[in-house]
Amino acid sequence: LSFNFRSNKSKQKFRQLKMLRKYLLLYWLLAFTANYVSTDEVVVKREETATSLNITKKELYKYGFQVKRAEQIEGVKRIMKIDNYEKQFKMVKLLVEKLFNVLSTAKVQVTEFGYIPGGEFPDDQSQLDALGRVFENVAMFGDLILRLPDITHKLYDKNQEWKVIMTWGVFMANESGIFEGSNEQLLDLMSQELNITPRGEDYINPYKEETRRKEEARKEKEKLKKERQAEQTKKAKRDKRKKRKGPKLGGGGGGRRTDL
Repeated sequence: LSFNFRSNKSKQKFRQLKMLRKYLLLYWLLAFTANYVSTDEVVVKREETATSLNITKKELYKYGFQVKRAEQIEGVKRIMKIDNYEKQFKMVKLLVEKLFNVLSTAKVQVTEFGYIPGGEFPDDQSQLDALGRVFENVAMFGDLILRLPDITHKLYDKNQEWKVIMTWGVFMANESGIFEGSNEQLLDLMSQELNITPRGEDYINPYKEETRRKEEARKEKEKLKKERQAEQTKKAKRDKRKKRKGPKLGGGGGGRRTDL
């Protein structure tokens, strides 16, 4: 990362970011140990961390979200490496069903406490957790629909309830300000893949079986074209050499001569 220091305010922000990285591990450690200490104690320590760094809950969550995303992507990549289709299908099915159960519950909770899309995160920890589950499950489904499209579409396309929930979730994620960089691109691509937004003329999902077959056919066609061109070039060179070795005009005996 590079920073352009233009004011004391930006310098102060940079120092806060450095401190944030130090305390981020503490934040996730507190989340991990929530089952072993009182919930109130965990919440208070999280709030103390955010307050001491002079950052909002949304900013703090945004950094934790990056860590979560890296874990999700690695998990999906491991599923992609399963070479048995039935096992792969069962794994994706289990994940998708669980994902939509969690997302459906989170949708109800977020709607009930009246969160305004794009607004600051709530102070109540249960509400904050519900909001986080929306963003994390939308992102996870984005990985699945883009990287394992054939299986995921089979499960998703026939379920109208899921479509309504995911359309809502994508809207919430788009307005959140949490999705940046590659995660923002993920939202754009999954929106097109799910036809939530119109697909661009150049939109292609390289992981689709149909796309792979077309790409293989295109490469084979290109290969044959190059082979034909190479053969034509060789033939042209052979014909040119033959012409050079052919009979020459003039001087030879026995030829017909015409006097003017």
